[in-house]
Amino acid sequence: MRLSRPVASVRVISILLGVIVGSILSYAYQVNAPTLFFEMNVASLVVYVAIPLFAGFLVGLLSPISGIRDGLLVGVIIGLVNSVIATVKLIFAPTLATGEVFAFALFALMSVFIWMILATTAAALASQLYE
Repeated sequence: MRLSRPVASVRVISILLGVIVGSILSYAYQVNAPTLFFEMNVASLVVYVAIPLFAGFLVGLLSPISGIRDGLLVGVIIGLVNSVIATVKLIFAPTLATGEVFAFALFALMSVFIWMILATTAAALASQLYE
């Protein structure tokens, strides 16, 4: 099955939908996630991985030709949204020292690349469904 280039509006809508879904899920995750590292459990890790996979897969399904580039973009944006929400959440936590907030902010920025890779991989897998 030969796919033609997608209309630009379809690509924009797929990116926008992926960012909206990923941002809403990221906000829900951060509201319900534990504040400290040692409180993390397997369910938190599963949700942490599932958010970029779902958003990337959605983008890859909606725009299969440019799914990898769109998944990369969506992964970066929702990863940054997740990092900002997590950092703001920690800034207002009363029991944490300033050094812990900075350490977590660095970890959150490194996790942007993890979300970018996961979203891009899911978008690539979703675009393979059309072949």
